[in-house]
Amino acid sequence: MRSLRGRLTLGVLVVLAAVMVAAAAAAFHEIDRSEREALDDRLKRTAELARPTAVAAVQDEVPANDARLNAVLRATGSSLRIRLGKASLVDAGPPPPRHAPLPRGLSTFTSDGHRFRAYVTTLSDPDLGGVAQLEVTSSLEGLEHRIDVLQRRVALIGAGGLALVGLLVWLTASLLLRPLRRLRTVTASVAEDEDLDRRVPADSGPTELRSVARSFNAMLARLGRSAADRERALDATRRFAADAGHELRTPLTSVQTTLSALKRHPELDAERRDAMLGDALEQQRRLVALLDGLQALARGEAGPIEHAPVDLTELVDEVVTRAGPRVTATLPEEPVVVEGWEPGLRLVVENLVTNAVRHGGSRVAVTVERGPGGAALVVDDDGPGIPETDRERIFAPFARLDGTVAPGSGLGLALVAQQAGHHGATVAIEDSPLGGARFAVRFGGDGAGPA
Repeated sequence: MRSLRGRLTLGVLVVLAAVMVAAAAAAFHEIDRSEREALDDRLKRTAELARPTAVAAVQDEVPANDARLNAVLRATGSSLRIRLGKASLVDAGPPPPRHAPLPRGLSTFTSDGHRFRAYVTTLSDPDLGGVAQLEVTSSLEGLEHRIDVLQRRVALIGAGGLALVGLLVWLTASLLLRPLRRLRTVTASVAEDEDLDRRVPADSGPTELRSVARSFNAMLARLGRSAADRERALDATRRFAADAGHELRTPLTSVQTTLSALKRHPELDAERRDAMLGDALEQQRRLVALLDGLQALARGEAGPIEHAPVDLTELVDEVVTRAGPRVTATLPEEPVVVEGWEPGLRLVVENLVTNAVRHGGSRVAVTVERGPGGAALVVDDDGPGIPETDRERIFAPFARLDGTVAPGSGLGLALVAQQAGHHGATVAIEDSPLGGARFAVRFGGDGAGPA
């Protein structure tokens, strides 16, 4: 009974069988009591009917022949005995069974392996002195046989009824469990096809089944998100490895070449040696910057991070304070709060300010605004600006403008675009009133990423 249908059928049959057994036991007890009370009543009536005959037989000392009494005794299979002391005066009906002295009233005894029911009463005639007794005896064999036959019939009928009920329950369970079988078929196909985007029907069937379907769909959604996050993390890891291998090869080769030259030529003069060591140190710094940028880019692509309220005004003030005197900030007096990941928002601000300082002119202005559409971060510089044809591609990793000689990893603006996308913001490059480029990050817009 591993199937739900089998267990349901077995459970119903067990409960029904227990109810039927309890009901049959109560019914048989009532029938047995009723039959025995009827027998006792018949014995008493027979004794009352035989009383005149018994009195006449004792007084006349001649057994009386009562045809009516004999007919009753033959019809009921009862025996009648009239005793006076230990002597038997009258025996009527079938031969009475042998037995020990019986108490007055109703009693049951066994004689020669058979059970009998007896009623003993004292003849109440004052002339008899209370010594004459009237015994009416009847066999219990017929009564017990009728009850046994009735029990067997009820047992057979009950067994047949249980078999019929079991078949009906089996068929009914098959019908009721059809939606569950459909759900099982769909879930099995999901497992076979590994299609986590598929959903099971949750708008039909019993309430419990719809609840199970909704829970299963919610589980599939969670598994799908988990699989997507895992795949995104794997892609980020693979991209990190590929980018690292590609971008780190040149500075590593340069450092190796410089160190090999220094080892092979210890006679180099101090000025030449210092120049080569300075070049190696610069390449080492580039390596560190590349690794930091690649790590931040991979971490941002690995998956979504829980957001919390962040005061953009305070964050910009901290970054501008560390950037130096070339950078000025115009900030509102009231906090400008956005929902986001604080390290990611800090990356946006720091990379935009660093990019403006590195590639702009002598002045960088940072502004935080709060308008009806949401918060905005604007970074202006007075540098050469960015041509419109290059304003899309510079957000790609390692992209650099033609003719750019300023140092950098080429990952700063890629990180800005990535984190802006995670925060539902847009990044636009415009012409700055200062004469250079303007980077405007607007939160709460419809788009995400660079625009």
